[in-house]
Amino acid sequence: MENVIRNMNFKPLLEKVEYEKLDPPANNSTINMRVWDEVNVERLRSDAVKVTMQRNIKPEPKSILSLAVSMSVEVIVDANEYDKLDDAPLYFANSQVARVLASTLSVVVANITMHSPIGAMITAPMAQLPQ
Repeated sequence: MENVIRNMNFKPLLEKVEYEKLDPPANNSTINMRVWDEVNVERLRSDAVKVTMQRNIKPEPKSILSLAVSMSVEVIVDANEYDKLDDAPLYFANSQVARVLASTLSVVVANITMHSPIGAMITAPMAQLPQ
C-alpha cells in the first residue's frame, strides 16, 4: 500500500468556505468549539483521484460562529495499488496528503477567524477525524 501515491507534487486548492456569525454566548457560559475533519476521495480517471478535506468548527451550545472550510488536491496514483485499497478515504486520511491539507486548512481557518469575536482560532495542523 506504500506505492499508491505516485506523485507528491500537489497543490491544495480552496473548494468551499461556509462562515456563519451566530449570537453571542450568554454571560458566564462555557462554549466548547468542536473541530473535526472529513475526507472524501473521488476518482477522476484511472491514474488520478481528488482528495478533499473539510474542517468543521461548530460550537456547543450554538453561539459565536460556525465554520466549514474545504480544500482539495489532485493526486496521481498507481491504479493497481489504488484498486487494492479497502477504504480509500481512510488511507488518504492517514497519508502525507492529509498532512498537507490539514496544515493548510489550519492556516486558512486562523486567517478567516482572525477578525471574529474570538480572534484567530488555531486548530491542529493534523487531521482530526471523528472516532
